Amino acid sequence: MKATAKAARAPQSIIDRAAGMLRAGGDASRLRILEFLLTGEHQVSEIAAATDAEMSTTSQRLRILLNEDLVKRRRDGRDMFYQLADGHVKDLVRNVIDHADPANEH
Repeated sequence: MKATAKAARAPQSIIDRAAGMLRAGGDASRLRILEFLLTGEHQVSEIAAATDAEMSTTSQRLRILLNEDLVKRRRDGRDMFYQLADGHVKDLVRNVIDHADPANEH
């Protein structure tokens, strides 16, 4: 039995949220942060160093990713640590980078 087009459609609110997530991750500098966070949780200063960016710039990028639920954070005293929000984000980042690599067969 063939599914109807209407049954396969996500609600507009979900489409809008997904589009926001893709916009946030679609910036090369923010994608670099997401790629780095594939290695696990890191302090903001580590993320800045790994992505060769200023702390303030890194914090701004992380705030955008946080607002779109791509990363989560925790505070330990004065230090702020970030990690990917969940396994879906990990899969998304891995898949998009793998798909963009011409060495990988599609």
